[in-house]
Amino acid sequence: MPKEPAKLKLTVTENFLNELETVVMFGSTVFGDKVSERFYKGIMSRIESIQSFPNANPKSRFIPSSERKIYRNVIYGNYYIIYSVTKTTIRIISLIHQATCPKTIGKIK
Repeated sequence: MPKEPAKLKLTVTENFLNELETVVMFGSTVFGDKVSERFYKGIMSRIESIQSFPNANPKSRFIPSSERKIYRNVIYGNYYIIYSVTKTTIRIISLIHQATCPKTIGKIK
């Protein structure tokens, strides 16, 4: 029976957690708790899919990758989840609204 490939270690930055909390709290205030909770669960589901298939999403066109670290993004609703992939780790870096200026996104690392 073939071996299942080992999953990469998943880390989440404090910056991402703060951004997620801000968006969820704002959503709760404007759209209600149920919508906000659905958004949170959707984001967490996307992160789980990143861990299962880290290279399935496109390389970020805003942040240049290197040989050792590849920056990728996945879209959820109107947000980008920016993450990096190395040989051993997936690092969830930021949650950014799609209307954010690309130059601002390019400064994230």
